[in-house]
Amino acid sequence: MAVRKCPHCLAVIPAPQVVAYTDGIDCPGCKARLEVATASRFLATATGLLAAIVVWRLSPPGAGTYGWVLPVVYAIFAYSLIAPLMLMAFADLRNRPPEPVAEPVHSAGSSHGGHH
Repeated sequence: MAVRKCPHCLAVIPAPQVVAYTDGIDCPGCKARLEVATASRFLATATGLLAAIVVWRLSPPGAGTYGWVLPVVYAIFAYSLIAPLMLMAFADLRNRPPEPVAEPVHSAGSSHGGHH
């Protein structure tokens, strides 16, 4: 399967839409409900975390009492940049499972054998 293509009609889904709506994307061609596959999510997350760790280890600590904050902020920025870029590049789409149907709740005050 090609990257960011609908498994039904093979329409290409725009990369920003894939990143913004990973849990529920409507195909522009056939209107099928899609989501990003679990393997693509894991790949993006693992690569983002790896980039964050590398940036955190390589960034020099700042001066002063809160010098430890700067490497953490750089690591957060690295993760926030790399993980979406990985999804844009390698996201594989699959059918979203149907949502469960809610059943109506019966009222507790019924006159048929209720507690006294």
